[in-house]
Amino acid sequence: MNNSGAVNSLSLSRRSMLAALSGIGTMPFLGRQGRTESRDDPPPFQTMRYQFTLIRPSSELSPVVLSDLSGKATSLAAIPGKVMLINLWATWCEACRIDLPMLERLHVVMGDRVEVTAVSMDTNDRGKVRAYLNNLSIHHLAILLDPQGRLANSSTEHPAQLTTYGFPITYLIDAAGRVQGYIAGAADWLADDAQRLLEYYSSS
Repeated sequence: MNNSGAVNSLSLSRRSMLAALSGIGTMPFLGRQGRTESRDDPPPFQTMRYQFTLIRPSSELSPVVLSDLSGKATSLAAIPGKVMLINLWATWCEACRIDLPMLERLHVVMGDRVEVTAVSMDTNDRGKVRAYLNNLSIHHLAILLDPQGRLANSSTEHPAQLTTYGFPITYLIDAAGRVQGYIAGAADWLADDAQRLLEYYSSS
């Protein structure tokens, strides 16, 4: 699909976000003492179309070397004690035009507490990826490229650590470095229920 006009990540209206999402409102990142759910019962998080889906059994995220926008080899790995979101997207993905600016805002607001990495899956053309991101005013997110499917793919013969069920899709890695689940589609991680989910896994 062709890009159709620039979208300013930090000026996206709340109304346009809510038109694509079910989460409403924002809240401060909760302290660990706020968690009341048991480890077997994480708080629910869903949008109008999708819900956060648990992966059982969970598995550790192993480091994988990808390239950044400058072509430099970069290791993507879990950060002990910090929740991580890994977003998988593509330059032809229309829903990613909504999702990436919200992830950019999450990083700006909570980057010290939640690690956010957006991984482009469809091309090695760094210029194309850079132009797509500039069109969305994405300037702060950590961006990596994985067109070879080293981190994620949909292959059943040679599966990667993460599975691509479509784009965008965001995986949550808990503070212990384990892949706990994913949500497909555009998702507002600053919504109340998303904040509760992040807090829940921050104390893993």
